[in-house]
Amino acid sequence: MDDDILKRLDALERQNEQLERRNRDLAGEVATMKAERGEEWLTEERAKQIRGIVEDVLADSETRNSLRQDGMTAGWNDGFFMASPDGRFKLELGGLIQTRFLWNNIRGGQVDPQVQDRQQDRYQFDLPNTELWFRGHVFGPAVQYMLKTRFTNNSAVFVGEQGPVNLGDGSGVMQLLDAWIRFNFNDNWSLRMGQYRAPYSREFLVPEQYQMAINRSIVDAHMGLGYTQGIELDYRGDDLHWVLSLDDGGTDNLAGPVLGTVGSDPANSPWNLQQSQISVTTRLEWKPFGAWKDFMEFTSPMGRAQGWLIGGAFHFQETRPPLVNSPFASTGANFNYWYAWQVDTQYNFGGASLYGAFYYNYVDAPSAFNRSDFGVPSPINIGVVNEWGLVLQGAVYVTPKWELFARYELGNWRATGQRNLPPAFRSPAMLSVATVGVNWYLNGQDVKWTIDAGYAFNAIDIQFGDLPAGWRVASSDQIVVRTRLQLMF
Repeated sequence: MDDDILKRLDALERQNEQLERRNRDLAGEVATMKAERGEEWLTEERAKQIRGIVEDVLADSETRNSLRQDGMTAGWNDGFFMASPDGRFKLELGGLIQTRFLWNNIRGGQVDPQVQDRQQDRYQFDLPNTELWFRGHVFGPAVQYMLKTRFTNNSAVFVGEQGPVNLGDGSGVMQLLDAWIRFNFNDNWSLRMGQYRAPYSREFLVPEQYQMAINRSIVDAHMGLGYTQGIELDYRGDDLHWVLSLDDGGTDNLAGPVLGTVGSDPANSPWNLQQSQISVTTRLEWKPFGAWKDFMEFTSPMGRAQGWLIGGAFHFQETRPPLVNSPFASTGANFNYWYAWQVDTQYNFGGASLYGAFYYNYVDAPSAFNRSDFGVPSPINIGVVNEWGLVLQGAVYVTPKWELFARYELGNWRATGQRNLPPAFRSPAMLSVATVGVNWYLNGQDVKWTIDAGYAFNAIDIQFGDLPAGWRVASSDQIVVRTRLQLMF
């Protein structure tokens, strides 16, 4: 139920309680007077006095209600908000600060010779997620909105007519994440338009502040589809949740930032640069028991009721690579076809939780391309790409505020057109990484400190490199140690 409706119901309950107290007081006075004076007390004059008191109480109630309707309210209710007392308009203001320290060690110094970073140890502070968000509703709870932005912390590169221009460190700009409008037809059905998280993998649908580890898994970073733009139909019942999205495609990170296997990157891109001819994503969730709100995060604190969620998703798109200012799209280049399946499940024990997910991608990629070529890249027929990933995660509370967790992820990438591939992609890639850590919930998710350590049992090939999470491309095993303090408001 909407927060505004709950607040209004609470206010009405308080009014009723006040009226009931006044009525009880009046009833007590009547009983006392009756006992003292017998039946003679109830004169016409006394009856008028009682009616006057009742009328005063009702008038006072109407006055207070009128003041609430004409004024504005603001304050804190699990976040800052401003709202009109009649509940028609509401704005919630929030934000996220995650400050992190990260150390990466490539064992034996066996840094991949194909990458420029050949330093064995790297350790520094950064701000991976600094976000601002605005959400609420207008003209009533049926029309909702969300606007979320993030300050990038990378060295931005601008690609203009004269080629790439490095804007330098500290050039991070505000990046648009969520920007959508939702129309709620009733308690079950809604329609959303704008930019939103593709309804595919549960790990990406859970926001950054509610993740278990410091970063999402490498598997989900490459196969979770990311953000898209489109229109989404949503049904949520007591036990079933179904979503259907017609959109601009998934974010293609199947082989990392260098090789465009499919070629789509729809996040905040203009209409004329969207190359997907068709893209559809659908996700179905079944909750045998538990509350939907308990699955907004991966943790299950002590005392919380048990719950179980099972989900599955499918994605298909037909895409030509997005090449700016080139005749590529009109030269008869073939389409890339992307089929993706994903299943996941989470079980909350109330003090412990288990999560597992499996991803599979099948891509017919006759028009892959090298993203590092800022000229007019030629299409590369890399044949069929098969990529799959597995994520297993468990956590247990040792005290009400301290939680231990562990995660293991496994992945494989393979393409059939070996002779057409760039050298770095010709060998199949295998991923095997384990992570352990601890969460200290100083004030729930609002103030949280996390420490985790991960170990890659073999090489991190270029297909699975994940620099934002601290994993560098290397030809040997490596260790990543991270710690982060989170503030959400």
